[in-house]
Amino acid sequence: MPRLVTSLLASALAVALAIPPANATAAVGASRQQVAYPKANGNATASATATLSGPRNAGAAAITAGGSGAGSGTGTTGAQGTPGAVSKRITLITGDVAELTTFPGGRHSARLLDPKAPYYIGEYDGDVHLVPAAAYPYLTAKRLDERLFNLSDLVAQGYDDARMKVLPLLISGPMPSATTRRFALGEMVAVSTEKARAREFWNSLNDVRTLSGDTGKIWLDGRVRALLDRSTAQIGAPTAWRKGYDGKGVKVAVLDTGYDTSHPDLQGKVSTSKSFVPGETVKDGQGHGTHVATIVAGTGKGSAGRRKGVAPGANLLVGKVLDNWGSGFDSWIIAGMEWAVAQGAKVVSISLGSMPTDGTDPMSETVNQLSSKSGALFVIAAGNSGADETVSSPAAATAALAVGAVDRDDRLASFSSRGPRLVDGAVKPEVTAPGVDIVAGRAAGTNLGHDVGPHYTAMSGTSMATPHVAGAAAILAQHHPDWSGAQLKAVLAGTAKPSKGTSVTGQGVGRIDLAAALDPQVVPDQAALSFDANHLSKTIAYRNNSRTTVNLDLRVDVRSPSGVKAAVTVSPTRLTIKPGAIGKAMVKLSANTPAGNYSGLLVAGGKVRTGIGFVASGKLHEITVSGTDRLGRPAKAVSGVQLWNTATGQVEAIAFDETGSRTVQVPTGRYAVMAFVMTQDAAGWDQSIALMGRPDVWVSSSMRLHFDARQAERVSITTPRRADPDGFVLAWYRALGERTALSGWSMNPRITSEVYVQRFDRVRKGKFEVTQRWDLAEPQLTVDVLGPNGFRLPSPDHSGFEKKYVGNERLGLVDAGGATSAELAKIDAKGKVVLVRWRDYDQTVAQVEAVAKAGGKVVLMYKDEPGFWSDGGVAPIPVYALRQAEGLRLKALRGASIQLTGIAEPTYRYDLALSEDQVRGPLRYDAARLATAVVRTAFHHHNGWQELHADTRTAFLPGISVGFPSTRLVTAPVERTDYVTTGGSEWTDKTSAGEWNEYGHEYAVPKVYRPHQQVRRTWWAAIARPAIPAIGGAEADGLPVARFEDAIRVAIPQHVNGDRTVYGWSDQRGDSTTMVLRRDGREVGKSNWSVAQFGVDPTSSWYELDLAVKRAPNTWATTSTSTRTTWRFRSGRSTKARVVLPLVQLDYRLETDAENRVPAQGGARLEVRPTYQPGATGPGLFRTVIEISHNGGKTWTKLHGYRLPAAPPGAKSADLRVTATDLAGNSTTQSITTAWHLR
Repeated sequence: MPRLVTSLLASALAVALAIPPANATAAVGASRQQVAYPKANGNATASATATLSGPRNAGAAAITAGGSGAGSGTGTTGAQGTPGAVSKRITLITGDVAELTTFPGGRHSARLLDPKAPYYIGEYDGDVHLVPAAAYPYLTAKRLDERLFNLSDLVAQGYDDARMKVLPLLISGPMPSATTRRFALGEMVAVSTEKARAREFWNSLNDVRTLSGDTGKIWLDGRVRALLDRSTAQIGAPTAWRKGYDGKGVKVAVLDTGYDTSHPDLQGKVSTSKSFVPGETVKDGQGHGTHVATIVAGTGKGSAGRRKGVAPGANLLVGKVLDNWGSGFDSWIIAGMEWAVAQGAKVVSISLGSMPTDGTDPMSETVNQLSSKSGALFVIAAGNSGADETVSSPAAATAALAVGAVDRDDRLASFSSRGPRLVDGAVKPEVTAPGVDIVAGRAAGTNLGHDVGPHYTAMSGTSMATPHVAGAAAILAQHHPDWSGAQLKAVLAGTAKPSKGTSVTGQGVGRIDLAAALDPQVVPDQAALSFDANHLSKTIAYRNNSRTTVNLDLRVDVRSPSGVKAAVTVSPTRLTIKPGAIGKAMVKLSANTPAGNYSGLLVAGGKVRTGIGFVASGKLHEITVSGTDRLGRPAKAVSGVQLWNTATGQVEAIAFDETGSRTVQVPTGRYAVMAFVMTQDAAGWDQSIALMGRPDVWVSSSMRLHFDARQAERVSITTPRRADPDGFVLAWYRALGERTALSGWSMNPRITSEVYVQRFDRVRKGKFEVTQRWDLAEPQLTVDVLGPNGFRLPSPDHSGFEKKYVGNERLGLVDAGGATSAELAKIDAKGKVVLVRWRDYDQTVAQVEAVAKAGGKVVLMYKDEPGFWSDGGVAPIPVYALRQAEGLRLKALRGASIQLTGIAEPTYRYDLALSEDQVRGPLRYDAARLATAVVRTAFHHHNGWQELHADTRTAFLPGISVGFPSTRLVTAPVERTDYVTTGGSEWTDKTSAGEWNEYGHEYAVPKVYRPHQQVRRTWWAAIARPAIPAIGGAEADGLPVARFEDAIRVAIPQHVNGDRTVYGWSDQRGDSTTMVLRRDGREVGKSNWSVAQFGVDPTSSWYELDLAVKRAPNTWATTSTSTRTTWRFRSGRSTKARVVLPLVQLDYRLETDAENRVPAQGGARLEVRPTYQPGATGPGLFRTVIEISHNGGKTWTKLHGYRLPAAPPGAKSADLRVTATDLAGNSTTQSITTAWHLR
C-alpha cells in the first residue's frame, strides 16, 4: 500500500472557527460560565505547514503481549461492548470536553460539548482527531503532540473521562501551573494535570511561554503495552556456547513488567532492579517480563538446562516499567531507559510499544540520545500489528535495533509489524528472530500464554523475538567488549540471514545468525541506509577483521513495491581492504528517481548485507500560492491551502505568510489545490469565508496560483418560515480511483455571516463536490421597531447569557448609555427595553444588574466598536448583544416603541445537507424548493429531572464516511418540527441527558429520508426496555441475536423506546445488568453486560435468555427504573455460518404527555404488538397477555382491549408485564417497573 503522509486536513473534515482576537477574553456562546480561549503566540503560527502521520488502524496504539498466544481464547461470556452507536467523553488539554460517537460500519462523528466552541475535526485511517481552535496554531507549529487530540487513540488507551481523571503529559520548556510534577526525564518533565483543572493549566501556558521559542513542546504521556527449546539453536546460540561465550559479565537491562523473584531460572541472575510503576514492586504480576527475562538470560534450572536463555551468563538489570496489567506510560519507559544506562547496561531489551511513528516521538528521541551518549544498544520489539508501516515507538528510533518475528521455519509471522518507517521510509525492522510459540519462564500465579509445566509457558510475539536478539548482542559484547552499540547493531544486521520470499520492509536484512556474527571477516559500520531530498548520497565503511586482504564486490538492488528499480548506485563497485584496514564506498540516489517508496539491500562480498529504505520525492516543482481577502488585503495565516496528491494520497496544509503567499515543492503529479480564504472584520474575527481552488491540476513544472476571494460569489439560504443560521459547514470533496479527500470548516454564523464559493467546472476524472451543511432555526428573539419608519433588527445574539425573554409584547425603548448610576437616574427604565453600551468584560454583569435594579425588563447591549463581539454570564434579566451599527441605529431613536417576540425554544428547524459537482454561478438555495422530509420531534421530561438535553443531528452525505454534526441545547419538554433534506444523505440523531452529563444517551436508527416523508420521533419516552433495533453493521456482534455454529452472540440495547427507532445503552454509573443463558433449564453462561458470546451444544435445544436491568438510584430517568426480559427459543447447529434466532419482541405505543404521564382515571390507549427481531422469522399467531400493577407488583390486573383501567387512589405510577408466545413456542416475557407515571 502506498504510504500516506497527510496533513491536519487530510481525508477528513477540518472543522475550526476563527481564533478569538487577542482583545477578546470570552468564548462565543459560553454557557453557564465565562470561558477564555488563549491566543496563540505569533511565532507559533507564522507560515505553518502541518502534516499528520496517524496509525494504520485504530488499534495500532496498543501492542498486546503474546501475539497469537495471549488473548486468543475461543470466546467469552462477559465481553463488554456496545454495538451500534456509542459515545465517549474526553477532556482535552485545553479543558474542552470532546465527545466521540462511533456508528455502525465504522463511521464517526465528534464534537465539543459546548455547541458554540470552535474546533477542528479530522479522520485519518479510522482515527478521529478533534482540535479546539485555541490549540490549532500550536499544533500546526508542532508545539503540541497530535496524540493529545486523537480521540480514537485516547479512548483506546483508556483516557476517556469515565476511566481517567487526570491527563498525563511530557513537557519540555517552562513549567505551567495546575500540574503535579512526577519526575524529570532528561530535558523533559513528566507531569499530570487533573482534568477538572485542565482549563486553568491551558490558560497558564501563555503566562510561562511553555509553547514559545524553539524547544517548548507538550506531549501526551501515552500508554505503552507489552507486546525456548528450539529457538536458541535457530539463531546459532549453541555455537557461541561451545566457543565459551554466554554473555558473562555483560549487563542486559530488561524493561518490562518486572520479574518473578522466585523463578528457578532467574535465581542469582538479577543484579539490580527497580520499579517505575507507582505503588507496585518489581514483582511480575502479569508474566510478560519474566518470560522475556528468561529468554535473554535464563539458566534453564527449572528444566534441567533444556530451556535456558540465549545468554545465560549475562547479568540482568530488571526495570519494571509496565504495571501488572501489562501497560504503562511513556514517562515510565523513558525513566527506565535512563536508569538502565546509568546502571551501565550494554544492552537494553524492550518488548513493548505504543503507536507507529516516524521516530521523532519522546521515547524514540530518548533512545537516540541515550544510545549516542552511552554506547548502549537498545533492542526493541517492532510491534504485533502485522500490517505495513506499523513499526511502533520506541522501535521506530533511528538508533534502535527493531526486531520482527519469524516462526521455526524462518517465515515471517503474520502478526509481526512491517515497515518501512512512517514518513521517511527508513528500514524498520532491521532484523527478525524467533517469536512464534516460544517456551520460556512463567511467573508464579500468572496465566499468560499456554502453560508448559509449572515453570514455563508458550507465547508468541515480537516481544519474544526481541530478547533473542538482546541475548545475542550480549554474547557479541562479551566477545568484542570494545564494540559500541552501533557496531553491535551493524554486525547483527549485516550477518543476518534473509528469509526467502520476504521483502526488506517485512524482515529488514533478515533473521539474526549469531554463529555468523561472532567472528565476521568484514564488519560494516551501519545496519541500514536512508536518503532524503537533502541527502542523496551516503558513505558506508567496511572494516577487515581478518588477517588476509579481502576483495569485496558491492552490489545494490533497491526497488519499489511494484518492482520499479531505483536509480541507486555504489562507487566503487569493488573494495580491496588490507587486514585491519577500512574501505569506504559511496551510495548515491539519483534525483530523477520516480517518486515512491523504495527498499532493498546493499550486499558486500555476497555475505555482508545492509538494508536500504527511503521515500523518493522525484523531481520537485515549486508551487507558489497566494491569497487576497474580500477587502483586497493579503490573506492571513488563518486562511490556508490544501494540496492533495491524488496518486499518493499525501495532503499538505499550508498557511499563508505575512505577505499572503507561500511556496512549496511538490513532485510531479495530479493534485487538487484548494483554498479557504477568510476575511476578518475590524475586531479580528472571521467575517466571511470563501472556498476557492483548482480541484484537478497536473503539476509538471513550477507554477503560481492566486486565490482572490473577491472573485467568489455569495451563498444564500432562504426558508419558507423565518429562520436564522445556527451553524454551517463548508467543505470540498475529491475522489479519484480508490483515493478520497475531504476538507472543510465549520463556522459560527453569528461571527462568520458571509459564505462565498467560486465557480467550478465538473472534473473530467473522478469526482469533485462542494458540500455544505446548514442548520437554521426559528429566531429566539425578534425586534421590530414600530412606527412609520419602523424596521426589523437583525436577530440579536443571546450569546452566553442565561436568561431568555419569552413573550410577545409592545415595550418602550430607552437609552441608558453605559448604565452608570447617573445615566440610569435620568431615564425611566421600568418595564422597558434598555439599550446599554458595553464597557468591559468585568463590568457586564454589574451593568445588567444596575438596569434590573432600575426596573428594566430586557437589555439590548452593543459595543461601540466595529466587528463581532460576545460576552456571557449569569444576569438577573435577559441580555442580548447587538453589533455596533444596530446599537447606534437604536440610539438615534427617541421615544420609540418595540414589538418584542421571544421564545424559550425553537419550534422548527431546517437541517440542510447540500452538494454540487459544479458551480456555474451564485449558489442560491430556497428550502421551499428543496426535497425535504418532516421530522416531528418531541423531547419528554422526567418529572422535574434533567430539563436540558444536547441534541445532535449528523449528516452523512452519499459516499462520505465523516459526518457533519450540529448540536443544539434543548430544554425539555418541547415539541419541534424539523425540515430535513433528502437526496440520499443519511441522518443520525442522538440526544444526551444533560448538557455536560457523561452518561445517558439515546440514539436514533440511521435513516435516509424520502421527499415529503412524515416521521415522528420521541426522545426519553416511557416504556423504555431491552429490545433489538434494526441497526446495520453490528451483525457480527450479535445484533440481532444470532447463532454462529456452536456459539450464540448477543448484543441487546437495554433501553429502547416505542417502535425501536430510538435506543440507548445502560451507561449510567450505578446501573446494573445481568444476563443469563440457560439450555433446557441449565445455566450455560452469565454476563454482567448485555453484549456477550456463549458457547453452546450443537444439538437442537430450548434456550432461555434472561436479561435484568436496573437503573442507578436517584438517576435522572424516573421511568423504566428496572426491567426483566426473558426470551425462549429453540436453536441447534446449522449448515449456515450465521442464523438469526427467532427471538420474540414487543413494540409499544402509549399515549402519554410530555412528562411520561397518563390520566389516573384510565382511558389512555396502550398498544402492544408482538413481532420478531430483525432478520428472524417464525409462524406468528401470537398469544399475548398484558398485565398492569399499581402497587409495586403485589397484584396484577389483566388488560382486555387497548384502554388502560383507572388507577386506585394514591397511585403514582404503573408497572407493566407482557407475555407473548408464537405457535412454535417461542416467547418473551417482559416486566417493566414504573413503566409510566400517573397524573
